[in-house]
Amino acid sequence: MSEPEKETQSAVAEQPAAQESGEKPSLAERAARPAQTVARATVAGTARPQFAPPKIGRRSILRLGFWTGLVAAAAGSLGASLDMIYPRKIKGFGGPVSAGNVSDYPPGSMVQVPEGKFWMVHLTEEQGGPGLLALWWKCPHLGCTVPWREGHTFTDPRDELSKTGWFVCPCHGSTYDHAGVRVYGPAPRSMDTMKLTIDDKGRITVDTGVITPGTPDNASRATPV
Repeated sequence: MSEPEKETQSAVAEQPAAQESGEKPSLAERAARPAQTVARATVAGTARPQFAPPKIGRRSILRLGFWTGLVAAAAGSLGASLDMIYPRKIKGFGGPVSAGNVSDYPPGSMVQVPEGKFWMVHLTEEQGGPGLLALWWKCPHLGCTVPWREGHTFTDPRDELSKTGWFVCPCHGSTYDHAGVRVYGPAPRSMDTMKLTIDDKGRITVDTGVITPGTPDNASRATPV
């Protein structure tokens, strides 16, 4: 026990004895009481340690900033990825494309639609129709754009008859009939088709995001008009 505490306890013990004897405290005793009160407060104060707030160093601030920036960058990257996976209201190629009216395509016609990257083909009954077919103009071989050559004459290997008018790839010569069926060349399959719908007023919509790989039965996919 420290000296101030011993003196305080001694003074406190003497006060009741003086009171019991009926003696009035002397002038010196009364003068010592404020000092004793201060000593007790000082001893009590030193027994209670004060709370010191934690100090945040420069390294902690830098670390916090680094992780905050990393999380923000990851969130932005995730948002961009989701936007690519789930695109919103695509217009043009990759989404629905308005292709006019049935009356715009007479039987036997081949019309290129640049906005949707397809050929609108109105197949006649002799060509495997009747009906409308949307052919993706991309060659299944290496992706070249396949044009329609009205004056191109070629012997159809399926019946050995010479016919005029074919889809012919300018890159490696893959050749396709009116319905995009491959008859010659290195292409692995026939031209791909796109989903085509016609409403009750004859308006045509081609969903260029719904593509079906080409097969020899392409003509059977033609939408009746």
